[in-house]
Amino acid sequence: MDPSLFRIDWEVLTEVLISIIVLAFFIERALSIVFEHRWFVEKLGQSGLKEPIAFLLSLAIVQYWNFDALGIVFHADVTTWWGYLVTAAIVAGGSKASIKLFHDLLQVKSDAARVAETKTTVTANKKQSR
Repeated sequence: MDPSLFRIDWEVLTEVLISIIVLAFFIERALSIVFEHRWFVEKLGQSGLKEPIAFLLSLAIVQYWNFDALGIVFHADVTTWWGYLVTAAIVAGGSKASIKLFHDLLQVKSDAARVAETKTTVTANKKQSR
């Protein structure tokens, strides 16, 4: 096996990483319409559905555009479902990271998220005072 087959092309890697970051940001912003809606926050906010929804949307997008990050970085001849799955998981995880960045560090939240957070804090304070 030729060891040069596995060399990293840093320019390609940089382009792939930037593509993942941009795609994760787009997906996060697109899903914010659903995830930050008052109804979703109140009814399904703690249900654990955000991650599977983000993953499925990411999978549909990377498959539609044949974006297999592993295949690109490792110079594969064809895209694979394994590559799509890993790429979608990275994009969906990046989406969650950008949500955390906006909410926790930058304090950017929707009104519905603020209301839900306030209710959670009030409930927790009531339980502590008992």
